[in-house]
Amino acid sequence: MTATADRAAERRALETAAHRRGVRAVASYFIGGTWFVGLWFWAIALVVGVLILWIMTRNDDVSIEAVGGVAGSAKFFLFVMGIILPLMTIAVHVAAGGTRRSYTHGLWIGATVSGLTFGIAAALVKWGEWTLFRRVGWPTEGDLGQLYGDGSEVVLVSLVEGISCVVYYLAGMVIAAGFYGYGFVRGVLLVVASLGTVAVTEVFLRSGFFGNGLARAVGLDGTPVGLALLGGALGAVLAALLLRAVLRGAAVRPVEFAASASA
Repeated sequence: MTATADRAAERRALETAAHRRGVRAVASYFIGGTWFVGLWFWAIALVVGVLILWIMTRNDDVSIEAVGGVAGSAKFFLFVMGIILPLMTIAVHVAAGGTRRSYTHGLWIGATVSGLTFGIAAALVKWGEWTLFRRVGWPTEGDLGQLYGDGSEVVLVSLVEGISCVVYYLAGMVIAAGFYGYGFVRGVLLVVASLGTVAVTEVFLRSGFFGNGLARAVGLDGTPVGLALLGGALGAVLAALLLRAVLRGAAVRPVEFAASASA
């Protein structure tokens, strides 16, 4: 009995170690890959922001919202990355001996770390804009319906933008996994489901193109900041759970499919 128990414990230890290696490999790839491309995104975003500001000063109509919107586009960049990267990695991960579970956990960590760090970057850009506008004497007020008043609230802006980036990244992953593993029709249905998780976050955080207006329509525009952040995080949790459910039942294609998708 002791020998049998020892072998079982050894087997569990090996499985745990293999799981951790798989999770670490996926998370590292997604975080590194996201920021490798993300550096170009931020460089281009800053150039576009400066160009917008220059055009507005030439027309004597300066708005911090127009410039800050460039930083707010980070979540859409992550949404696209969430669609692209899983198609390049899932088959390779499984073929290398990884499991769907380790892949899913790696995606959760990759999306969370990437999203939160992109949120911090967005907050720093907004803080820089606010500092410049304040020194020059331009109006620093943004959208009065949002959770934060202006870019000086760096911590709150980081949380709002970070949570939004996480849920958009996860939603993109759900869409990629849906079309990859379930075909067109069910893939479209999963697009709707993933956007539902985005809507939950946007409504609570009162952000995005529709979040503030929809929050007023459903009576959530007066939600305290702490509860609003929890509600936004709920959307990210729902997206993570949806991703797990989709990946558990997705049919994994041969490695050749991953190679053609990344070509």
